[in-house]
Amino acid sequence: MFQSLNSALKGQIGSDSDNSGLILVSHTPTASPSGVIVSFVGSSLASGQPVCLVTLHNTWGHYCNIGNKLGLNLRQQQEQGNVKVVDGRKLLSGLLDADSDHSSHPFGFIMNLMQSPLKNLYNLIKQAVQSWKENGQRFQLILENVSSFLSMGVHRRDIDVFVNYCRSLTGRCTTSNCGSLIVITTVEEHDDDANHLTTTIAHSASLHVAMQPLSTGQSREIHGQLTISAFDRGCPSHCLPNVQHFHYKLEEKNMKLFAPGTSPNIL
Repeated sequence: MFQSLNSALKGQIGSDSDNSGLILVSHTPTASPSGVIVSFVGSSLASGQPVCLVTLHNTWGHYCNIGNKLGLNLRQQQEQGNVKVVDGRKLLSGLLDADSDHSSHPFGFIMNLMQSPLKNLYNLIKQAVQSWKENGQRFQLILENVSSFLSMGVHRRDIDVFVNYCRSLTGRCTTSNCGSLIVITTVEEHDDDANHLTTTIAHSASLHVAMQPLSTGQSREIHGQLTISAFDRGCPSHCLPNVQHFHYKLEEKNMKLFAPGTSPNIL
């Protein structure tokens, strides 16, 4: 997986799981987080923790293809029960083929306005991870990409409630936290709802990984900038997060990180 990213996190993923268990990954439309998501999946599997991936923006096959490039066979992991997938794109495509009563469909809110529009989807996710919770097994839950709900007509308040309910799934089981929740959002310059959603979730996160393009425009040697903000939830409210700034370059099987201004092509 992305060893440079794991090193930059400096164990913050582990400490986050012991605290709030919420990691936020935000990105712009020109900075794809797909490789980072697969890297999180690989790191979790390597530590013996299964993963539940909820796909809303990209397809399950998209992540399988990236996993193959990184040496991770996600389809095999799925067959072995180490990865469970709630394929939002597939569920959406089957919505029109469903019966006229959409009240129980995870995306039925698109056809009929209803209270708690994401309740059915939450119940489907809860069912997917239930066996892990009952066995007291730590796991990772990834929501990709909750900003997609905005384009489906879901109010950001309902999305925030949905995220909090999913967070409760990774909360305490019997004696310890069940695992970690990773939430992906998109930040767009002129989309206030998307930006406010990211800000709201960031207030509850212990770790925020923000991917952005270069302010100077596109570059062949530097693909963007990465900001990692680690919050200590045990600290009083006036405490500031520990913030690290990097430039990054995506390669076929790696993500190179380096301090701003220290790219080998600049020095």
